[in-house]
Amino acid sequence: MHMGISNIFKKKPKEWILSQKEYKDKFLTDKYYIKREAYEEYITKRLTEEFDMTYNGKAKRWYSKWDNNQRFVVEIFRPKGTHLILCWGYNYNFIPQINNRDKLVWHRTDNAIMIHLNDSWHNHVVHTRKREWGYDSEEYYNPELCQSFQYQIPTYTTNKRFALKYIKNVIDKNIVFMREWLDEVKTIEDSIELIEKRVLTQHSIYVHNTCYVGAFLLAKNKRISEAMEMMQKAYGSYEVPQVLVKALNKTAEME
Repeated sequence: MHMGISNIFKKKPKEWILSQKEYKDKFLTDKYYIKREAYEEYITKRLTEEFDMTYNGKAKRWYSKWDNNQRFVVEIFRPKGTHLILCWGYNYNFIPQINNRDKLVWHRTDNAIMIHLNDSWHNHVVHTRKREWGYDSEEYYNPELCQSFQYQIPTYTTNKRFALKYIKNVIDKNIVFMREWLDEVKTIEDSIELIEKRVLTQHSIYVHNTCYVGAFLLAKNKRISEAMEMMQKAYGSYEVPQVLVKALNKTAEME
């Protein structure tokens, strides 16, 4: 006898985790594509309740009000594969982006939103894999062995009703991590400490962006010599563009 979707969730405890077989049965086929519009409204509702955030449909990001030169931002990130990831972090009004013409562009309006210092579920869960990249056959699509499938949003399903309930649970789990992050990273000093830790531990492909953001945070904190050193780390053996040197000095002079 087929068990209805509501009964599945009622009979399992709240922290029940799908087995590999159950996960494969419910997801990962190309029968139905789960459009983000199906759960976007739920994300907006929850982020408004928790953090008083606003959704920008054009930018496809959620954002809070500015507070001490920073605002909290949440977005849905699409890596390669069959799952989406919720990312969050701070957008700073004093960090510009340099374009290919060496012009600086800031992200301060309700349409120009970005995350400078980011976070996601994997920074909150102790997770180990047998391989550095990818999964072996036991871990593949197995939430019991590989936590990523507990915290990421699947994009295909054989059962839309089940999928939407599951996705809402995933979103709520991520919101718990967002609260943790906001409790731990409140000030510019907190952000600098996090950046410095990441510079020492992150994979080299992320060092440029991490150091770039860190340089402006240090400059904002009046630590200009350290800011210049950090920016040089971002550019490695290349010369730091003068427009950025000027911007760092100007940031250090700001009240």
